[in-house]
Amino acid sequence: MRIGTFIGLVLAFPCPWTMVAVGGLLPLPVIALYGLSGGIVLAFSLVHLAVYGGLFFYLARRIRKPVTAGIVLLVLFALSFVPMYGSGENLATGGKLNLNAYQAYQQAFVEVFAKK
Repeated sequence: MRIGTFIGLVLAFPCPWTMVAVGGLLPLPVIALYGLSGGIVLAFSLVHLAVYGGLFFYLARRIRKPVTAGIVLLVLFALSFVPMYGSGENLATGGKLNLNAYQAYQQAFVEVFAKK
């Protein structure tokens, strides 16, 4: 129950990805993928992984009832279809986030692995 909640949070929760300005709302594995490019992006991605990973672990440990875990996972699953994810958009300047979670994963894989 706790492991499933932790995995659901990691895979679907829209984490604000920040470097100098807000770079978008992304699932945690997408932030890790962008970190593969190295350099300063890797450093920022590792900080995000540590902070969000610790936060998600803490939240997953707080859930004690299977019904609560089921509700959290159902909400995360529904949230993954909402077009609110995206990267490379500066939210402070009115950038639009218009991808669902699947499209955010797809875009990240294309951007990271097409460069190699």
